[in-house]
Amino acid sequence: MERTKISSAQFFIAMFVSRVVVTIALNAHYTGGENMLDTIFSYLIAMAIGAVLAVPIWMALGRSGERGVPELAMENMGWAGRLVPICYGLYFVLVGGTSLALFQIFLMDTVNPGFSAGMVITALVGVALYGAMRGIETVARCATCVFVVLLLGCGLVFSIVARRFSLDNLEPLFCGGLSQTGQGVVLFLARTSIFADMAVLLPQVKGRKKLGFFGWMAGTSLFVGVTVLLIVGCLGRYAYTQNFPVYVLASITEVRSLQRLDAVFTGVWMMGLVIKLACDLYACRVCFSALTKRKEPKWALWATGVAVLVLALAIAGQSRMQRWFLDTKFLFWCTVISGGAIPLIIWAAGALGRKRRGK
Repeated sequence: MERTKISSAQFFIAMFVSRVVVTIALNAHYTGGENMLDTIFSYLIAMAIGAVLAVPIWMALGRSGERGVPELAMENMGWAGRLVPICYGLYFVLVGGTSLALFQIFLMDTVNPGFSAGMVITALVGVALYGAMRGIETVARCATCVFVVLLLGCGLVFSIVARRFSLDNLEPLFCGGLSQTGQGVVLFLARTSIFADMAVLLPQVKGRKKLGFFGWMAGTSLFVGVTVLLIVGCLGRYAYTQNFPVYVLASITEVRSLQRLDAVFTGVWMMGLVIKLACDLYACRVCFSALTKRKEPKWALWATGVAVLVLALAIAGQSRMQRWFLDTKFLFWCTVISGGAIPLIIWAAGALGRKRRGK
C-alpha cells in the first residue's frame, strides 16, 4: 500500500476533531456524579496519565522508520506478531462502533428525527469509507476543513450562550469527594483512541510529532474546560438530568434569523464522526496490510465498514449490548492495552532482537 505522508499539524488536527466527538457526548451518568465541574480536573489528570501512556509508543517507533507497531510486531515476534494487527483492527472496529452507537442513541432519544436513525449512521459510514479508500491525505485535508467549521460553530454557540452564564450555578469543587474525579479520569482515557492511532499511523506523519501531541493535549484540555464550564454555568443542576447536556446548551441558544442553534451542534457532531470513522477505517487498512504484507483489497475495507455499522446498530438497539460495549472500565482497559501495553511489548521484543543480533 502506498504510504502518503501528512504533516504533524494535519494529523493532530484530525485527532482534535475526533476528541470533540467524544466531548460533546458527555453526561453526568458517565462522569460518575452531579458536579460536572470536577470533570475539568479529571481531564487534566487523564492527559497527564496519557503522556506517560504514550511513552512506549515513542520508544517502539524510535528506530522504526516507515513501520508502525503492527509492522514491527510482524517483524520481531514471528507468528505471534500476527495477533497485534488483529487486535488493533478489532479495537478500531470497537471504537468506531461505540462512537456511532452514541450518536444513534442521541438521534433516537433526543432529536427524534422523522426518518430512520439507522439510515443516518449508514450514510456516515459510507462517507467515511470513501475517505478511508482515498487515503490518509484526503482524510487529513477534510479534517482541516472540519476543524475550521468546528471552531466557527462552537465559537458562535459559546459566545452567544455565555450571556446566560451565572456564577450562582457553580458548585464547590470536590464537594462529593474524589471518587467522581477518578471516574472521570477513567472515562476520558476509555474514550481516547489517539494512542492506538499513533501506534499505527504515526510513521506516516512528518514533522515535530511530540510537539503536535502536546499541542493536542493542551488544545483538547482547553476545549473540554470551556465546554464543561459553560454547561455548568449556564444550565446549573438542570444539566445533570440531561443525557446530552451540550446539545441542551446549543438548543437554548437563539439567533434572530437562525433561531435555535441545535442544528449546528448536530452538524458538528456528524462531521466529527466522519473524520473519526475515516481515521479508524484507514488504520484498519494499515493493520490488514501489515498482516498480509500486500496492498489491501477493497473488499476487506468494505467488510470492516460493515462490521462497524453492525456493531453500532446492535449497541444502539439493545440495552444489554450498551452495558457491555459502553462500559467505561472495559473501554479503559482496551485503551491501556492498545495504547501502552502492546507498544511496550513490541519495543521489548525489538530491543531483545537487536541485542541478540549484536552478539
